Amino acid sequence: MEFSQQPDEQKVFSAIWALESEVNNGGFEQYFGNASGETASFAPVALQRIGANQCAAIVSKALAVVGPGPFPTARDTRDDLMSSLSDDACEELSALDSQFFAYPDDLTELLFEFVRANPQAFGPVAMT
Repeated sequence: MEFSQQPDEQKVFSAIWALESEVNNGGFEQYFGNASGETASFAPVALQRIGANQCAAIVSKALAVVGPGPFPTARDTRDDLMSSLSDDACEELSALDSQFFAYPDDLTELLFEFVRANPQAFGPVAMT
């Protein structure tokens, strides 16, 4: 299902899943440039919803590095934006990658708790 058509709880899950997998694979530059970058503007909100406030601040800083205002959802626009970044901006994103990799919030545990607390969206989660 398209991100824009997902229920709010699913958007939270999808945005965090995309963020974590892309940043861990290739940093914020990859995340913002790939298809999953369409979720980038929502990612700080999603992180705050699960209580990952330190990670939300890192993502907000990364978004501010690439430009003011809302981050574009259109892939072509994002590609143009990312290819126009200065060397300084790329270095700032790299430093933010390192901050994200330090996992100041336990995203796995927080996301699991969010899913468990929202059975109407995800179904019941068995505790092991």
